[in-house]
Amino acid sequence: MSLRRTFSSRFVGCLALAFATPALGVNQTATTTPVVVGGGLPYQVELRRYDMAGASVPTVHSFVAGELNGQWVVLAGLTNGLHGFDLNESQVPGGRQNRSVWVIDPVTRQTWSRSYDAASADSGFSPLEALSLSTANAQFEQVGETLFMIGGYGDNNPSDETSRGTFSTLSAIDLPGLVDWAKGGMGMAADHVRQVSDPLLAVTGGDLYEIGGQMHLVFGQDYQGRYRGSLNGEYTKQVRTFTVQDDGTTLGLTAVAASTPQEHFRRRDLNVYPTLEKQADGSLVEGITVLAGVFTPTNGYWTVPVEIDATGQPTQIEEGLDPLNAGGVLDASPAVFRQGMNVYHSAKAGLFSAATGDMHELLFGGITLQEYDPTSTAADANGFVTDQRLPNTSQMSAVVRRADGSYEQHYLGAFPEMLTDGGEPMRFGSNAEFFIDPNLQVYGNGVLDLDALAGGADAQGRIRIGYVFGGIVANAPHVFGNPTGLSAASGEVFEVILTLVIPEPTTIGLLSCLALSGGRLGARRPRRR
Repeated sequence: MSLRRTFSSRFVGCLALAFATPALGVNQTATTTPVVVGGGLPYQVELRRYDMAGASVPTVHSFVAGELNGQWVVLAGLTNGLHGFDLNESQVPGGRQNRSVWVIDPVTRQTWSRSYDAASADSGFSPLEALSLSTANAQFEQVGETLFMIGGYGDNNPSDETSRGTFSTLSAIDLPGLVDWAKGGMGMAADHVRQVSDPLLAVTGGDLYEIGGQMHLVFGQDYQGRYRGSLNGEYTKQVRTFTVQDDGTTLGLTAVAASTPQEHFRRRDLNVYPTLEKQADGSLVEGITVLAGVFTPTNGYWTVPVEIDATGQPTQIEEGLDPLNAGGVLDASPAVFRQGMNVYHSAKAGLFSAATGDMHELLFGGITLQEYDPTSTAADANGFVTDQRLPNTSQMSAVVRRADGSYEQHYLGAFPEMLTDGGEPMRFGSNAEFFIDPNLQVYGNGVLDLDALAGGADAQGRIRIGYVFGGIVANAPHVFGNPTGLSAASGEVFEVILTLVIPEPTTIGLLSCLALSGGRLGARRPRRR
């Protein structure tokens, strides 16, 4: 396959809120915690290009994703890339928003698609409703067979193609009905979607997770008007918590609450993921972790994680020191974790070991502050090159929260090398999504059971945990302001293979006993974003 055809100057800058302006300002901390290379993890990670055998696969990024019976459901997002931020109104982003629902079966290598644009006879949506389901960087979460979608940025006036902003819409999507419709079923797409609007929901570039029946809308911003790469919208600086009332016909929000806005929660376009933490009595507690993100008030990026409890209360993990790092107190403390790799939203996968109490989050490429290149003259003593302009990267890392609450970051390698016709290496991962292999055991919040993976591994300890799909692919570290730097939406699929580091037999028995005592959180629910 020639990747040169993927790139064109026609794909002019419209990644509304994810790539944004390179971080040239002052970061939250001046230093980062050294990344561990080559040790300390119970697995190795390999990505393999997955052949879809000629199936029609969408090229899309910043999309909304669900899963039904092992099939992926994709809607919304953008079908172009980022190139130069040419702000010609006819090019940003009209005509490049995805207004089709795609169903992808990675096992049979089949795909189905159907347009829900208002102009389609079997859509059933009004023009504005169709636009609300076509945004970029919306927040989403799947609970059972319902996919919830909130906000996102895009065209917001059917009669004015230059008007755009952040939506305040909550959509509840019935996946069985929509999948049947996408495959040629009768009726209208609108028969399977319920919507409600509320100013609370005007958010893009944040994330959404459910814990115990409550939805947590994490950080992000409300950006109204035409997008300019050097500008920001109104950051929420908080977690907004509510309960969705859904009787199958109408939607509503109750039990609405919000955390106190804090300047160190001024974050968007970041990696947010569900977590588990083992208590002294062996029980497991759900939470949410927020990594890095942009932008600080001086147009830099954040480095110190934020942990959110089950009630929606966020706490930055900085040992009680000044959260904004006045006087460099966070840099001076070896106890404070400061993230350096994979600092924007990317595909990711979570694993938890009840035996050890460790939570692992695998981050697949995207945008980074640091890249591993020990041959570079600019590399530090650990082999990492720091680039304040935040380059695209295909390199991967794992952020590990140990049972004692301490954090580490480990280098995992990179996507398989793929070149354009001109020989430029492609950089994958940003604004992509990860889909779990449906045959694996997961906890109730969708985190993979790391202790159970050995039971499904082959004789070499290898096991597929899922797939990375879509996102942005770039041919250069920087495409902003770079006349030869091009990017596009990716249609590539990559298998994620773990090779487990199997402990000695006596240790295996002990770990198995510990794992069984940890219990389960509930029935399997697909992990999303």
